[in-house]
Amino acid sequence: MFEVRKAKRQRRPLKISLEGLSGSGKTFSALRLAFAMRRANIGKRIVIADSENESAGLYDGVTMDGEKWEYEVCPIPHDKQNPGGYAECYEHLVGAGYDIVIFDSLSHAWHGAMEQVDRYARANKGDKFGGWAQVTPEQRRMLTTLTDPRAHSIVTMRVKSEYERVDDAGKTKIKKVGMKTDQRENTEYEFDAVIRLEVENHAARVEKVRGCTAMDGKTCDHPGPTFWKPLFDWWLSAEPVESVSPEDQHRRQLNAAKTLADLATVWGGIPKTLQARLADDKDRRKMALTSAVKTKVAAPVGAGGKVLPGLPDDDEELFPAGARSGVQD
Repeated sequence: MFEVRKAKRQRRPLKISLEGLSGSGKTFSALRLAFAMRRANIGKRIVIADSENESAGLYDGVTMDGEKWEYEVCPIPHDKQNPGGYAECYEHLVGAGYDIVIFDSLSHAWHGAMEQVDRYARANKGDKFGGWAQVTPEQRRMLTTLTDPRAHSIVTMRVKSEYERVDDAGKTKIKKVGMKTDQRENTEYEFDAVIRLEVENHAARVEKVRGCTAMDGKTCDHPGPTFWKPLFDWWLSAEPVESVSPEDQHRRQLNAAKTLADLATVWGGIPKTLQARLADDKDRRKMALTSAVKTKVAAPVGAGGKVLPGLPDDDEELFPAGARSGVQD
């Protein structure tokens, strides 16, 4: 179950969160970062999963840092703007071969989560606790999926606006300031680097970074390739990781399942486009798990050598419908 080994820094995909108020340049900065990554040979195919009314396409054709921007977009339908839908979208894009995935904006997944809770409460006499019991696992699954080792992820998140009075050369001004990220509390810290963007001068400040000490606390206006270079150099200096296709990764997960319930969970997370190619692997693992459990309970005996009564002896009792869901013959 547990293995202790020497730590080794490898090129696990970058997971970066850009947060800021409306107008701080989150989408533009995410695209500029993505193209800088590609020029540094950190990823090859760029796509934006767009929940901002297809506004991500507005930057098509922009020339920046000596390169004309050409990229692809994947609009997220409103009914998929929730944690489960975002995880599904990531699976689709990674399965299609994109390795630099921008989610603009992750805040809409949170808005969708709250809508799901409200719908559940309306249908169940105001029971929001029951709604969160359903939504919270989906939120965790979304974050686990978006930060998995299959692709570089850049997410944008809105910051809730507040206002404060400031003194400007003896004159009082009202300034809009950003405070709390518009997502579930502490979501941003699931990412390797958290960058706060300000409206004024589109200033960037590194609020948190894992591993790359040269980026810690770094600031600049209009973040571009020079700003990101220490992070790129640090990433490229690590050992390359073993290249594993999405199909092989899912195959390993199927073979590692310890129970039928685990197998059902793994199978449910595999994109439909891959399930047909992995059906034989799933069936072999199901047969192995079924055989192992039947062997274990086939002849349970007590101290006197007699078969113990009262244990299940058929498939329906051994594997109730709930345990078999998602693992079909």
